[in-house]
Amino acid sequence: MTEATVDHFKGLVAQYTGAIRVSDFKANIVMFFLSLSMGPIIFNHDKFPAFLSLPVLVAPFLVMFFCLFVVLLPRYPKRGRSSFFISGKATPADFLYRGPSPNEAQELQLRVAILSDILYWKTLCLRVAFFICIACVLAAAPLLAIYAR
Repeated sequence: MTEATVDHFKGLVAQYTGAIRVSDFKANIVMFFLSLSMGPIIFNHDKFPAFLSLPVLVAPFLVMFFCLFVVLLPRYPKRGRSSFFISGKATPADFLYRGPSPNEAQELQLRVAILSDILYWKTLCLRVAFFICIACVLAAAPLLAIYAR
């Protein structure tokens, strides 16, 4: 493949890597604010209707924390393992430059596919957590306003 094709795939790898970092940052921020918003809900659980017991109130938070935890998990896929060396006992000899690869474009295509898959699942879990968070806040506000009297 031409040098322009290789440069195109390198740009895609950089964009996917940046998007994955941004999604990790979003998940960290949401986890922080989720832990802050969970306190008042648990503190005021006696002011909610009787059918909303503490486990029912905490369940959406647990689902959101699970989704955000999945977003923050590092993913080291089995495909493409030869170009992404992971070891607890790595030495400098493991990372020697072996010259230009004849199939560099194919390796970059595989890396783009892996990063695309990672970004898809991170985005899906983030959207689920955001939707649950917004729905719970919108449901809790009127319930507190009505039953907190």
